[in-house]
Amino acid sequence: MAVSLSAFAKKVSWIDFVKNLIVITFANLIGALFVAYFFGHFVGLTHSGIFRDDVIRIAQSKVASPFMPSFVSGIGCNWFVGLALWLSYGAKDAAGKIVGVWFPIMIFVAIGFQHSIANCFVIPAAIFEGGVTWGDFINNLIPVYLGNIVGGSIFVSGFYYFSYKFGH
Repeated sequence: MAVSLSAFAKKVSWIDFVKNLIVITFANLIGALFVAYFFGHFVGLTHSGIFRDDVIRIAQSKVASPFMPSFVSGIGCNWFVGLALWLSYGAKDAAGKIVGVWFPIMIFVAIGFQHSIANCFVIPAAIFEGGVTWGDFINNLIPVYLGNIVGGSIFVSGFYYFSYKFGH
């Protein structure tokens, strides 16, 4: 959301935007896989009873979603994530930032929208427990990731940029 706004304003190139997406995606994927494997599987937090069952159930529901619903869910998710970030930018103090971030994030979680990086944790956690496959993960990651890009870069920063550009 933030880097796409800079690209719309021609402060960075669209190539820089794509490079940034590649770097942050790769770093977040590595971090999520690390947490899913070591803190979930290796330590045993996702091995036992209800935790294992819930991780697998959540992952299976995410990977069962077809391409277009996953894509639109990704848009909705990052629309709320981008709005949370936007509200935090406008807050003057830490309490305002927390409140500004809390509600949009809770809304996307409560609705059940999909976020690619959150899925980079929960789906591999289920893979490590034998509940889904790496192919399921890739088939989910692509539409959700593309939707997240559209949600943050178009529905937040794009709309904001163009409303101010042509509104003044």
